Amino acid sequence: MKKLNTIIITILTLLTFSACSQKTSVAPSQNKALNSVTNSTAQKESNGVMQKSLDKWLKDEWTPTVEKDETIKAKNQDKTRDFTLQEYVDKSGVYIKEKESEGKTTQSHVEKMKSMPVIGN
Repeated sequence: MKKLNTIIITILTLLTFSACSQKTSVAPSQNKALNSVTNSTAQKESNGVMQKSLDKWLKDEWTPTVEKDETIKAKNQDKTRDFTLQEYVDKSGVYIKEKESEGKTTQSHVEKMKSMPVIGN
């Protein structure tokens, strides 16, 4: 059991560190001697697992769902406007309504707990 816990913690730690790591093309220091040893400028920039997953979700699910709405599509045509928080709220509302109509939303934990015979109402 202890081995299983250790393995799970190790895997989650590695996944977290690999997903959150970023490589930049900027040298880590102004020290030329240090830069010659740790040449971070030679490495290519790559995204972590979480960023790749988010990018895929945005491209495959969020954007096609949100772009179906005509008012949002009209707002996105104007490239000179500034982004506002209300636009994001409008987009999330459209996304949630679309997913609810498809039946892809999941029941919240609070609703599940309330539906239990002894614990809930």
